[in-house]
Amino acid sequence: MKPPIASESALYPLAHFYGASGHPLPEISTIDPSNIPPPYHDLLVHHGDMTSRLEAFHQGKIILQPLQILPSDDFYRREVLLCQADSGLPVEYGAIEIHLAEFSPALRQEIFDAKIPLGGLLNQHGIIYRSEPRAFLNLAPDRKMAEHFQLASPTALYGRSNCLLSKDHHILAKIVEILRP
Repeated sequence: MKPPIASESALYPLAHFYGASGHPLPEISTIDPSNIPPPYHDLLVHHGDMTSRLEAFHQGKIILQPLQILPSDDFYRREVLLCQADSGLPVEYGAIEIHLAEFSPALRQEIFDAKIPLGGLLNQHGIIYRSEPRAFLNLAPDRKMAEHFQLASPTALYGRSNCLLSKDHHILAKIVEILRP
């Protein structure tokens, strides 16, 4: 395991939500992608969206459950759970900052509706984009994550800090995605 992350920039926007609530971030370290065990490796190490990967892995539709939303004129930030539509089981916890100027007014409204994950919206609208992971993460869940994932005992979690880029290399979103064990 690599040393703990010194800068919160790789954890942005998750660090923003933790800071706003007055809670310290859990202990998070970066990890080389070659050291991420299956099935997390296939779910995290790619240049596509998490929504379609999670839907394929869990063999069903993934829905968005917003936990906290912090809109502004230029950005739309939300802390979320992605859940299996049929069971409601949370399969990912994270935070996203969406750069609103990159989207049409109609698509912005769908983003504000907070029903479909951003990757799902981009796919539905045929928007070309790519994921550029900034860091791969290994962490011990804090009390909040343990509650979200209904964990009975501590267990290692894996995730990534990611940036979605348009075909013109404009930032569409910054995301921290943490998978359920």
